[in-house]
Amino acid sequence: MVTDKLTTEGSALRWRRWLVQLAAVGAVAALFYLALAWFTDAADLAEAWRVFPLSRLPAILGLVLLGLSLRALRWQYYSDFLDLEIPWRANLIAFLASFALTATPGKVGEVVKSLLLRRRFGTPVSRTAGMLVAERATDLLAVAALAIGGLWRPQSWRWAFAGAIVALLAALAVLASRRLHRPLVRALGRLPGLRRVSGLLLELLESSRDLLQIRPLTVGLSLAVCAWSCEALALFQILAGVKSAVSLLDAGFVFGTSTLLGAASMLPGGLGGFEATMLLLLQQLGLESAAALAATLLIRLTTLWFVSLLGALFLVVWLLLERRRGASNLGDAVNPRR
Repeated sequence: MVTDKLTTEGSALRWRRWLVQLAAVGAVAALFYLALAWFTDAADLAEAWRVFPLSRLPAILGLVLLGLSLRALRWQYYSDFLDLEIPWRANLIAFLASFALTATPGKVGEVVKSLLLRRRFGTPVSRTAGMLVAERATDLLAVAALAIGGLWRPQSWRWAFAGAIVALLAALAVLASRRLHRPLVRALGRLPGLRRVSGLLLELLESSRDLLQIRPLTVGLSLAVCAWSCEALALFQILAGVKSAVSLLDAGFVFGTSTLLGAASMLPGGLGGFEATMLLLLQQLGLESAAALAATLLIRLTTLWFVSLLGALFLVVWLLLERRRGASNLGDAVNPRR
């Protein structure tokens, strides 16, 4: 668990390290994308970019922003459910600012909003840790649901679809019931080398216990499904723009599967795993390699990197507001009201 013991000096060093990591990841991503373009036919790639209508970009970015808004609404819902009494404007800015570091190792962005709220309002990180766990759990389940949807169309995959639905419902039941997840986690701890991991997992599940009950879990998951569906719709718009006939259901399958495998890679922002999976799946659906690469780069630019840039802007806003608040407090101390 993240502790609440943060000194000013330690926080400064931590921010500096995170920013260096983000710059490094950005540089690696740029080189990786250049390498992908290098191994693709330059003329075909240029043609795929040329035929893409820029008039689609507002709709694509609008869908991404709508999805982000729904995730912010879920964060506020969790805050209200736990009675944290955080003003919604500050809560929103902290939530969005955390995306500035979403591409850093270890998904630092998920923790940043908790640290910002702790520094501003004294909200214990132990209280918001449960919100982070509930966020991640519902995100993974929502993305899995999108991926599962693509299994319905091929007749030969109907049994796989049914099995995946059962597995998804079982995962929901385990999350929502202490009677189910506690014995399973404790059984996991009996395996060699997993005792510490099981202890941490149980602690995280306990911290999010209130948010994993039926009502908040249903609300959180519903918002997550709608939010991630917006990004799948953005991919569908991009695929239509590169003259692909991929269906909406298949677009959801490609996006969901790529996101899951990108997350499983444990790399910053799913870098590499997401792109490789999407390229492979799009080519299996009939896209030429150049069109598949163009679509993959576009969805990454309009989701991961666009949202990271947006997060950086809100992080600057947060820091400027904090500086202004600090100056105001200093002025009140020097010239106290009589």
